[in-house]
Amino acid sequence: MRRIPLAAMLMLLALFSIENRCLAQAFVEHVFPPCVARGRVTRIELVGSHLQTAHALWTTLPGDKLKTTPAGESRSGHPLFDVELANEAPLGLYGLRVATDDGLSNVHLFAVDDLPIVTERESLEQSAVNNGTLTAQQVDLPAAVVGTSREADIDVFAIDVLAGQRVTFEVLGSRLGKGFDPVVTILDADGRFVLQRDNSVGLFFDCRFDHIFEKAGRYFVKLQDSRYHGTDHWTYVLRMGRFPVAHVVLPSSVRPGQKVAMRFPQIGSEVKEFSVPQGFSQKHAYYELRSEGDDGSVWLPISLTDRENRLETEPNQTPEQATSVSLPANLHGTIGRAGDRDNFAFDLHKGEKFVFRTETRRIGSPADLELALIDPQGKVIQRGDDFGFEDATFSWTVPKQGRYSLQVSEVVDKGGPEYAYRIEVSRQTPGIRLISEAGRLAIPRGSRQPLPLLLERTNFGGPVELTLLGAPAGMSLRTTTIEKGTNALTGTLLVDNSISVGLYSLQIVGRASTGKIELETLARTQPLIDRKPTGRGPHGEAFELREDQRRLPPSVTDRIAILVTPESPFDFELAEPLVTLPRYSEATLPIQTTFVPGFDQPVAFVARGGSLERVRLRNPTVTTEIPIATAQRPAVTARFRSGVNSQLVRHRVTITGTTIKEGRAIHLTRTFDLQLKVAFNPQAKPNRLELEPGASATVRITARRLAQFDGAVTISPVGPAEISVPRTVSIPGGQSYVDVDVSVAATAKPGRYTVRLPASARVANFSEQIGGEKLEVIVKAKVAESSSRPE
Repeated sequence: MRRIPLAAMLMLLALFSIENRCLAQAFVEHVFPPCVARGRVTRIELVGSHLQTAHALWTTLPGDKLKTTPAGESRSGHPLFDVELANEAPLGLYGLRVATDDGLSNVHLFAVDDLPIVTERESLEQSAVNNGTLTAQQVDLPAAVVGTSREADIDVFAIDVLAGQRVTFEVLGSRLGKGFDPVVTILDADGRFVLQRDNSVGLFFDCRFDHIFEKAGRYFVKLQDSRYHGTDHWTYVLRMGRFPVAHVVLPSSVRPGQKVAMRFPQIGSEVKEFSVPQGFSQKHAYYELRSEGDDGSVWLPISLTDRENRLETEPNQTPEQATSVSLPANLHGTIGRAGDRDNFAFDLHKGEKFVFRTETRRIGSPADLELALIDPQGKVIQRGDDFGFEDATFSWTVPKQGRYSLQVSEVVDKGGPEYAYRIEVSRQTPGIRLISEAGRLAIPRGSRQPLPLLLERTNFGGPVELTLLGAPAGMSLRTTTIEKGTNALTGTLLVDNSISVGLYSLQIVGRASTGKIELETLARTQPLIDRKPTGRGPHGEAFELREDQRRLPPSVTDRIAILVTPESPFDFELAEPLVTLPRYSEATLPIQTTFVPGFDQPVAFVARGGSLERVRLRNPTVTTEIPIATAQRPAVTARFRSGVNSQLVRHRVTITGTTIKEGRAIHLTRTFDLQLKVAFNPQAKPNRLELEPGASATVRITARRLAQFDGAVTISPVGPAEISVPRTVSIPGGQSYVDVDVSVAATAKPGRYTVRLPASARVANFSEQIGGEKLEVIVKAKVAESSSRPE
C-alpha cells in the first residue's frame, strides 16, 4: 500500500477545510427570546449554522441604547449574549447580525418591548407541553409571551380577567421575518368558543385586536399556525394586556421642528402632541402610543418629511366638497367606510409638474388606493393605481391654469378606520436614488472589499458625489464619484491598518447639484432575512420575496454592517477587468496571489454572480474551474465555460479567495465583468457604398471572430432586388476575410438600400447564428453626359 507523505496529507486536510468554508457563512435561523425588554438585561440564544465562533452582535438600534456581551459557554454552537437596553431605548422592530471569526451573518429581526417577558415553558423544555386547556400555561397579565410554533403545534395559555376588563392581544410572528400565519382563539373556562382572530389588516399575517370580557374568570388563549405548519425556528411574541389597538396614525409623516397633533382613527378621538427636533438624522421611526392607565405601548411607523401635512376634512365625498390644499404637500386621510371618497382641491398654473405617490402598506394600512385627477370642468384626466407590490405613483403636468381636484378611493370599495393613507405630492424635479448591493462586509485591516452601487436617475444625468456616514478614520471609498451618465459603480471600501478590529455601521450618501436644486439620497439595501423568502401568488406564481420580506423595518435597510478583522495573510489581483466569453466556448482569467512571508496555507477560489448561479431548477449556464493557489504556485488561471442556453449579457462576477489561519477563515473578494458574446460577427469594409445605377464595387467581409474561435463562418446576405450580392459567402476556418462584388441594377432608383449580413457557424459542435451587421448602399442619380457645341 502506497503511503501519502505527511506534507501532502496536511495539504489535503487544509484544502478540505477551506472548500467547506468557502461557501459556508454564518446564518441565524432564530433568536430566542425574539424580543427584549428595555431597561433590563435579557439573555438571548442564537440558533443557526456556522455560529461556533460568534463573538459579537451588530444591531440597528442606536449604539448608546444597547450593550451586548457574550454570555458564558455556547451550547451546540448556539451562542449566548446578554443584551442590556437603556430605559429610553426606542420600541419597535430592529435587525441584528452575528459577528463570527469568519464574517457576518444574515440579518435577523427582533422586537423591543415594554411589557414583562414570559417564556413559553414548552420552548424551554419540549416535554413540558401546553397544547390544551388541561395543560395550559398560566400567565399573569400584562405579559409578552415568547414561544415557538412547531409543526402542528398548539400553544394554550390561561389568563384570569375581571368582568368588563378590556384586554388587547397582539402576535408578532410573520413580522419577525418567517412564514408564520398565526391565529388566536379564546375559550372560556368550560372550553366554549368566545372568539377567533386571524390576519389583521396592515400587519401582514399577524394580528392585533382587543376584547371586553363580560364575565370574570379564567379564559384560555390558543395560538397556532392557521395551516398547522411550523418549525423549531418559528418564534413569536404574544402580547397581552392593556395597550392601544391602533394600527395607524394620522398624519403618518412629521416635519422636524413642528408640533403635530397625532390622531388614531381606530381608537376614537384621542389626540397626542408630538414633535421631532430639527436635525433628527433618521428618515423613519416608530411613534410609541400609550394611553393613560395602559400596561404597555404599541409602536406605529412614521416618516420624516420636508412637506407640509394636510388632513382631509369631512364631508368631502364630492369634488364640490373637496378639502382645499396647496401643493406640494402630504395629503392624509382615511377611507372611513365602504364606498367612501375623499376629495382634495388645489389651484394650479399651466406647466407645473407634480409627482403623486401613495403610501399605505408601509404605514400599516390595508388600503389599496385608486387616484383620479379631475379638471376644472369635472372630467377625469388621469388615473393612478398600484403596480404589483408597489403603491400608486404617477407624474402629471398641469395642462392649463385652474382649480383641479384629486379623488381618493379604495379599489374594491372597502373601508374602515384602519384604511388610512398618505399621498405625497411633490414637484417633479430631478432626482437620484442610490442602492447598495452589499448589506454586510468583512474587511481585513490593510485591505479592501468591493462595494457595488446602483444609481437610479430621474431627469438628471450629472455626476453624483459619494460620502460615508459613521465611518471611522481610516475607512474610505476608493472612488467617490459616480460619473456623468453612469448608473452603476463597483466601488471599493478601503480599510487601513490604523482601524481597530470590531463592528461598525456605515451609511452611504449620494449628493448632486443641478445648479438650482441640491439632490441627496441615502443608499438602501434589501438584506436577506429568511433562508427561503419566496412566496406564492394566488395562481401559484412565484414571488421574488414575501410581502413581509419586502417591507422591512427601515433601520434594517438604510445601513451597511462592517466587520473589520485582523490583517489578511494573502492578497490577490485579477489580470483583467473584463472577460469576453464566446457562447459555447471557453475563456480564461489569470489570478495572481501574494502571500505574507512564512504563510504557506492554500487559497481556494469561488466565482459567483449572474449566469454562474443556479436559478430555481435551472443549472448555471456558465461553469467555472479555478485551481488552488499556494505559496509555491501563486499564479493560477480561472476557466469559464459557456453552456447551453447562455444569455448574451454582461454582468458582474465576484471571485472570493478563502484561506484558513489559526482556525479563522479569511475571505477576500475581487470583481470583474463577464460578457457573453457570439463567437463571430461578420462586417463589411467599407460598410457604406455610394454607387450609381449599373455600377459595382468590391467589399471585404471580415469574420470578426473572437480569439477563442477560428472555425468557418457562413454569411447569407439579405437585401433588395436592386442590389446584387452573392447568396452565400463562406469564410474558411483560419481565414479572416473574403472579398465579394456588390453591384447596383441599372434600373435602380436613387435612394438608400440596406443589405443585412446574417451569419452562422458551428461553435464547439453547436449551431450558432447572429443577425449580423449591415451594409448600406447609397444609389446616386446618374450624372448625364454633357454634349459639346461648336462656337
